[in-house]
Amino acid sequence: MSASGSFGASPGPSFGPPLRSSPAPLARTPWRRVLARHRRGLAALSAAVAVLAVIVAVRPAPAPTGPILVAARDLPAGSTPGPTDLALVAMPTSLQPAGALHAIGQAAGVALTGPLRRGEPVTDVRVARPGGPRDTGTVALPARFADADAVAVLRPGDRIDVLAAPAADHPGPARLIVPAAIVVARPTATGSSTGALLILEVPRAVAAELAGVATGPVLTYTIHRFVGGPVATDRE
Repeated sequence: MSASGSFGASPGPSFGPPLRSSPAPLARTPWRRVLARHRRGLAALSAAVAVLAVIVAVRPAPAPTGPILVAARDLPAGSTPGPTDLALVAMPTSLQPAGALHAIGQAAGVALTGPLRRGEPVTDVRVARPGGPRDTGTVALPARFADADAVAVLRPGDRIDVLAAPAADHPGPARLIVPAAIVVARPTATGSSTGALLILEVPRAVAAELAGVATGPVLTYTIHRFVGGPVATDRE
């Protein structure tokens, strides 16, 4: 066999293209490291924001309010309140009573027809203007009671039945003089007279009779009791 026919070197086995090495992973940026470190806190914050959004969405709109005149302190019946005795406060309009006063000037020169507690709204039926056309059919007059200690438990606004006790030489039951008289004021005792004085609001029809016995027979009273309310509490 000639040299030209000699076998040449056989090519080596083929295993495909050479493998390339994988690139190194990218380094995490700083903000990604921060997110990874605080992922639990951020998840809790996101949940809280979602809950808050739901609360805001379902919360009803605030009720409209408006100014209303109230007593700034306890005020007795018959008093003429000044600017420092009254105050304006905001109250939902749906809760304001009918006839409520809405400005200090509306109460200028008026007298209270009944006592007011601190914070109680002032309405048109609780005030009267002296000399006005409204006639209640009642008058106020003083009456002296024999038992000063018994009178001490009364306060303006109480309703009492005024009774005339029988004279010592004419025993018998007490006589009703005025039913449902309203205590307007309890003047401070001066110590110069016996008993205790009350200013009472009574119907004009019985005022003369009460005036006639106020200095004669011994006067006493009974207190009206109203079902469902406190009786004789916080007496002065």
